[in-house]
Amino acid sequence: MYQITSDYAQNNFDEILDRASQDPEGVAIVQANKSFVLISQEELEALIETVELLKDPTLLEDIQRARQEHSRGEILTADQVFG
Repeated sequence: MYQITSDYAQNNFDEILDRASQDPEGVAIVQANKSFVLISQEELEALIETVELLKDPTLLEDIQRARQEHSRGEILTADQVFG
């Protein structure tokens, strides 16, 4: 993750916004032993969606079952699934 000081962020704000929009990890801005992360709105929404999905125990069980079936070679083609 790209890490900068708050002074650098203030003086180079447009550059920092560009960097944060391109880097999925965002930009860490450090000020007085505190660290803040600037990420794009799209990245934040994706993280929130991932957290919500991971809260669903049924989904996690389905994923684990699918992985086990795949490792045993129990797979279906797209035509079998979608007709």
